[in-house]
Amino acid sequence: MGKTEEIIELVNYNLWANKRIISWLKSNEKDLLTKKCQSSFSNVLDTANHILDGQIFYYCVLKKQPIERLWGNTAEETFNGLIEQSEAFINYVKSQNSLDDFRFFKTKTLKGTFTQYELIQHCMNHSTFHRGQVITMGHQLELTKAPSTDMLFFFIKRNELLKTK
Repeated sequence: MGKTEEIIELVNYNLWANKRIISWLKSNEKDLLTKKCQSSFSNVLDTANHILDGQIFYYCVLKKQPIERLWGNTAEETFNGLIEQSEAFINYVKSQNSLDDFRFFKTKTLKGTFTQYELIQHCMNHSTFHRGQVITMGHQLELTKAPSTDMLFFFIKRNELLKTK
């Protein structure tokens, strides 16, 4: 499997994991999304917004376009944005002949030139890290039936689907 195929798997996993987390969060009381927790961000919704903002940032760096958030900050808008942004990553990766082109970016804490491949890897890892925080925050809030978002679980489900085709 080449680098592009690996990244396609990674962005597909990201969409799948985001859908699982969102479905779980929607199945619980909406008020709990803004209840204070101990984590990097003060509540689940702020963490979901941070995941979305990260995906928007890196997607715009890849596309060499101004950073623009098209969604509001409500739970529904954030969840819709996460799904749409995750799908946009898939479409972007599939449209590229190579992910070896370099992109430069600068933030308050980071600066450098990286390949598209590296930036996408980093972004998907960032989303995974914060999805883990969402699960942990859910435990603090006594939410039940948290979904597995492990990548190996994604591979198992993917392989099961491939067998039925």
